[in-house]
Amino acid sequence: MAGVDNAIYDRIPDAWWSDDSFMALLRHAVNPPRLAYFRDVLERRFGAGVAARELLDVGCGGGLLAEGFAALGWRVSGIDRSLPTLAAAREHARASGLAIDYQPGDAAALPFDAGRFNVVCCCDVLEHVDDVDRVVGEIVRVLKPGGVFLFDTINRTWRSRVLAIWLAQDWAPTRVVPRGVHAWESFVRPQELAASLERHRLPAREFAGLSPRANPLRLLAALVRLKLARISYGEMARSVALVKSTDLSVSYMGYACTF
Repeated sequence: MAGVDNAIYDRIPDAWWSDDSFMALLRHAVNPPRLAYFRDVLERRFGAGVAARELLDVGCGGGLLAEGFAALGWRVSGIDRSLPTLAAAREHARASGLAIDYQPGDAAALPFDAGRFNVVCCCDVLEHVDDVDRVVGEIVRVLKPGGVFLFDTINRTWRSRVLAIWLAQDWAPTRVVPRGVHAWESFVRPQELAASLERHRLPAREFAGLSPRANPLRLLAALVRLKLARISYGEMARSVALVKSTDLSVSYMGYACTF
């Protein structure tokens, strides 16, 4: 995809579980609130019992969500295009005592039979693919009837251009992620995703925002301390973790299903 350096994940497989990498922002600030939200959705849909239920993590990366779901008792499969990333995910799952089936694969051509999974999650991925509608179609294909699609991505708004691109990625004094991780043109508006889901007969049930819980001054103070090498990425992320909100203007999550 033009403007997005998806090959970066082949170069940084060890970053997923390191507090000294920008990926710690994803692990500590983003992952906990979205996993809590997804857990609530799945408990409402399936109840407490998840034995023998299968979940696919599309674009699983280093396994942040896959491990979270596996710890909840789901039978988890994960696919990703990056072989070095999958190797890191397998090693971390092994060290954590979690049995997760990691396989190489493309979100636009999932290597699974139709109707295989009770749940498919696709997070931090839709803003990296060439054809969102095709990916949605593949996800719907591998879902069982009554299955649930869990997602999160970044909205294409002026706020996301300022915060996620200019400040977080492009401007050196505030940069916290490498250039090329995201391209604003590839961000996905909620109404675009909703329309794609409707086309594939899997209507969206909810969209929820992910917003910083800290006030702007605390965010700025944490950024300054990070830039001065006084704290790690992990420490910064834990101090400014995101929470579920009604603000969809930058980052949002949600679910879709037929029930």
